[in-house]
Amino acid sequence: MELELKHLHHLRVVAKAGSLNRAAAQLVLPQPALSRELRRIEQLLGDELFERDRTGVRPTAFGRLILDYADGILAHAAKIGSDLAHQCAHRAKALRIGWSATALSGLLLDALDVTGNGDQAEIRTAESTAEMIDWFGRGELDLAVLSEQCEVPLPPNTGRVDLADDPLLIMLPDWHPLASSQSVQLTELEHERWISSTGPDRCREFLKRVCRPFGFSPQIAHHVSVSGPRDEIVRYQGDVTLVQTLRPLAPGVVHRPISDLLMRTSHFLLYREDSPIAARIDVLAGLITDAYWDSLRGERTSSRAFPAGLPRLATRTS
Repeated sequence: MELELKHLHHLRVVAKAGSLNRAAAQLVLPQPALSRELRRIEQLLGDELFERDRTGVRPTAFGRLILDYADGILAHAAKIGSDLAHQCAHRAKALRIGWSATALSGLLLDALDVTGNGDQAEIRTAESTAEMIDWFGRGELDLAVLSEQCEVPLPPNTGRVDLADDPLLIMLPDWHPLASSQSVQLTELEHERWISSTGPDRCREFLKRVCRPFGFSPQIAHHVSVSGPRDEIVRYQGDVTLVQTLRPLAPGVVHRPISDLLMRTSHFLLYREDSPIAARIDVLAGLITDAYWDSLRGERTSSRAFPAGLPRLATRTS
């Protein structure tokens, strides 16, 4: 016999009832069966739990000690059940949001607040677009803003709304000779040390593919995760790296357009078609696109100069 929660509950009922007959009636058990169970528990614990006489039963000193433990254990077990029920109820109405490295992820959260869905957001972070796509394929996410430089296949039951395209920029230390230029050419960066992203998105191969038409292979000095210290490496080591247009500027670095690079970053909204948020996807996309353009106009009034971006707002599903 192993001690179970129901045994602790039975002990507490016996102690409160003060009688095996009354306790058995409350527990809807035959009195002999309750007596046998009580004896087995006492044998298991190694001492008597109750004193028995013609007037009923009373806890022994050892029994009171066990009952104190039983009260704490049963109260904790009841709280676990309540907490699990609360968590299940929360997850049933939660909106599972994927947080990616794209500069538009924050705009998605703002749009959810505007539509009244912000309190439902349950955020998961990923280190790559491939990982995020895999989560969508397994039905573990409802919504995310992602970015790509080449086509990303859609998992089943997943829809996509294209939000905007913008050019890739180069991040330089502010003391770099090219930092004073309004724009740079990729050919001017042939002998620089580059930063590439790690992970399954094949960023190293992408960077080489970008540079190949310009007659050089980039010297990759650092492999850093998408959430890694890129700004610090650029500022202190003097390396360069490609960056999205709306990526916030950190102290000690500058972002410059690459005048001879036509490749662009596409930002898109990915969503589960069977999620309740799917009915509001056009509203969310519109809010994100408006906020994107507001941000871009704000950047153009700053010291940064950007080529014109061409927004897109189109839906396609798997």
